[in-house]
Amino acid sequence: MVCLVLSYPPFNSRKNETHRGWILDVLEITHKVRESFHKLEKEENVSDLFSEISRLLDHSIHDLQTFIPVKEIIEEMHRGSLFLGDTKPRNAMLDLCIDDFMTRQILQYIQIPEIRRIVIPEEIDKTFMCKLKKLPPVRQMFDTVIHINDDLLLELEGVEDRIIEELGFSKSSRGKADEFLRSKNFLILVERFIPRTIDLLDLGNRWNVGKLVVHPSSIHPLAVHLLRQCCGHLLATVLIARALKDVEDVSIWRHASWAIDFLPTTSQSTEDRILLSALAFVLGQLGSAANKCLKYCASNLEMEGTHKVDFLERWMKEDLIQTLDEGEQIVQQLVNAVLLESFQNGESIRMENDVRKELVNFYKAEMNPLLLVELDGKGLMEATKSEAWEEAHEIYLMNNKISKLPDNPNCPLLSALFLQGNLHLRVISPSFFQFMPILQILNLSQTRIKSLPKSIFKLVQLRKFILRSCELFKELPVEIGELCHLEVLDLEDTEIINLPVSIGKLINLTSLKVSFYLPATGKRKKDPASRIIPQNVISRLSQLEELSIDVNPEDERWNATIKDVLKEVCCLNRLHFLKLYLPEVLLLNDLRNLSWMYFRFIVGDHLKRIVSRLPHESVIKFEEEESCLKYVNGVGIPTEIKEVLRHATVFFLDRHLTATSLSEFGVKNVKNLKFCVLQECNKIVALVNGNDAGDGDVILQSLEYLSVHYMKNLRSICKGQSFPPRSCTVLFLKVLKLYSCPQLTTIFTWDLVQNLENLEELVVGDCPKINSLLLRPDKSILNRWYLRKLKKVSLHYMPKLVSVFGGEWIPESLEWLSFYDCPSLKILSSSVVHSSKLKVITGEEDWWSALKWKGSEGLKSRNLDDIFIPIERDIDLRTQLAAINDQLQAQMQITEPTKQSGSGDSLANSVVEAGTTSKQKQVA
Repeated sequence: MVCLVLSYPPFNSRKNETHRGWILDVLEITHKVRESFHKLEKEENVSDLFSEISRLLDHSIHDLQTFIPVKEIIEEMHRGSLFLGDTKPRNAMLDLCIDDFMTRQILQYIQIPEIRRIVIPEEIDKTFMCKLKKLPPVRQMFDTVIHINDDLLLELEGVEDRIIEELGFSKSSRGKADEFLRSKNFLILVERFIPRTIDLLDLGNRWNVGKLVVHPSSIHPLAVHLLRQCCGHLLATVLIARALKDVEDVSIWRHASWAIDFLPTTSQSTEDRILLSALAFVLGQLGSAANKCLKYCASNLEMEGTHKVDFLERWMKEDLIQTLDEGEQIVQQLVNAVLLESFQNGESIRMENDVRKELVNFYKAEMNPLLLVELDGKGLMEATKSEAWEEAHEIYLMNNKISKLPDNPNCPLLSALFLQGNLHLRVISPSFFQFMPILQILNLSQTRIKSLPKSIFKLVQLRKFILRSCELFKELPVEIGELCHLEVLDLEDTEIINLPVSIGKLINLTSLKVSFYLPATGKRKKDPASRIIPQNVISRLSQLEELSIDVNPEDERWNATIKDVLKEVCCLNRLHFLKLYLPEVLLLNDLRNLSWMYFRFIVGDHLKRIVSRLPHESVIKFEEEESCLKYVNGVGIPTEIKEVLRHATVFFLDRHLTATSLSEFGVKNVKNLKFCVLQECNKIVALVNGNDAGDGDVILQSLEYLSVHYMKNLRSICKGQSFPPRSCTVLFLKVLKLYSCPQLTTIFTWDLVQNLENLEELVVGDCPKINSLLLRPDKSILNRWYLRKLKKVSLHYMPKLVSVFGGEWIPESLEWLSFYDCPSLKILSSSVVHSSKLKVITGEEDWWSALKWKGSEGLKSRNLDDIFIPIERDIDLRTQLAAINDQLQAQMQITEPTKQSGSGDSLANSVVEAGTTSKQKQVA
């Protein structure tokens, strides 16, 4: 503590010898104090130290603006850290360290003519300026002493006006005040000054003479006060901390304090009121667009979360955002503010229940209709009584266990009703919608209803009707055509058999999504004359902007329908998104102008798989990206496929029978691909063949994600001509995943490594012939600049793996290392130890215990046991890794505001205890 006060050289030490002597004396007294601190059994004589410190303090310090942690000094003294045997510090010592020391420094400085302005530390006691004003030496030195205390003055003129008023002059008498000050020797004490808004050098220049002592307004005491105001409420504290991160404007900090103090008088507990007030401040700092998007999240974001891109598309449909990039920025803003949570490697978002609840309460107070949002996810078995519905504008009862709704509630003001996620809701009263004359939004998704009540067709103002994932709903009544103002009809993942002709009456539809079910009896499969969509229905929907039709590829009724659908689609001039299954490649010829349309096409005759062999992440990627092509059971490389590929950002090649490499599809045709999945293409030997590229061609120049599955003859990533550094082969690849490739022997050649400068994640599973990731590493040129962005490496089911990167080197950027069933990997490079960013290592516990280290002297620098998390053999591997990853992401979000790196050791006891033992599932 003494060192904190004395560690600056004396201002008036002109001679080097004197200066050095003073420093030596400081070091000596510091040593004595530290010695007394550590030798707890020895009683120290404080008076001896007091006299020595007093002598050393009889100097000026170098910079009065330097932070002196007064509060910390006092707290340490009160704890008895410095003065053993005393329960309280001596008052003389406190005065010496704070008031007496600071006073003597100021009195010394104001006598030096060249010094006109003095700034004292922000953390000094708030009564200090008053004490300074009353000191006899100050009164004797100056004709006039003026003390102002007002942090609301943000301009120079305002401060000067305040000084003039303190002298007793009016603003209109500014000339007389100026003349008075120019004739006097004055001292002005300015309290809670904000130097960010006013240049200190300009203050007082108009009066020529005099002295200024300035006490800046401080963020530090406000931060302490805010922490106390939050009363230990963790979420409120984190929300406020995130909102004020990097904020230097004191007035904003003070506004936050006022916001927390303003607790509304409600029946809520103090904790809930504190959180509500914190949210009110945080939302006030968000922009208008972010607030609207957040409000939509509170009402519509599923409890379990949802895929980010899917939700951004919903924002766009609601006109909350104009572009996906704008949405990405808002999502990141809300994640940084802890109002949303990112998971599944940033692919999905969700909202914490407490945040959702308070957001609903906040927006309820803002809009002042009756909202039943707080009943979201409360486990209700029955809806509230019908009397509570009469004044409601919007009602939110989603994600409960409601099995019964009121028979015919009177809702004259109701415009939106959200009932999604009530899996126990099977029947709705026939008259339930009878008295909802202005209802515009209705969501019945993820319920067990089998049919619609007749009163629903009285909702002539209805604009959005969502029935997504109602698996027992099989027939759409012809009365649906009476909903003449309907704009959005979502029937995805239902089991309807066909669309009625009356759909053609919905001429205001802008979005139609439908999934068709193939009856188990197969009668309709054998009757190709039976149509899924009546003829001339789609063409009548001239306002359509989005059309999604999902069918079972085995349903022969679609073969009788598809050609007419394509003709009618070509008449929709507003269409910008189209999702279709095309059983024949030649059908692509009927589609034109794909350059201005987003699409999701599955092309090729195939049987629908009951269980997907792909990881969920790869499946959802196909549903999230802008323009996607899935080509199944293909033969050769048709011109039609090449043409569509030119406009695609996602390509899923499934069970192709003849292709030997991805580059066979044409270098120029795949240049826009960002995401690529290959599965069961057994003729492919290398993913990229350099011989397919011409001079100057860029191979897969935009590819960011590559996932390969069950390729029984794949032997390497690249073959053919060599690829010099930055030759543009997969230059922007961020994620590479290789699963179940039994003949694969090489992943990285030296040429390829030099091009993978953006690679962030590598996953290899069930590739039994690989013994090292890097083929013949060149020690002379291998260095930390290669793979410098690689963060995650996962190696599973690799029986012959003996080294990771040739056993000599591991990228310094690594944060995650996961091993499982790699029995030959018995030695790991000690460079792992030196990776300061490494947060997690996973593997079997017995493997970890037997592991040896190459260059084991490095183990002394870090205990890797702290970040090792054991994998259980009898629990599904993917489940465990997903849980560990989610916890790691959550921990990183918590530590980010304090800029802590985090070692990940808090994850060590957090392995999920559920799953299966199927190896096929674990590597799929």
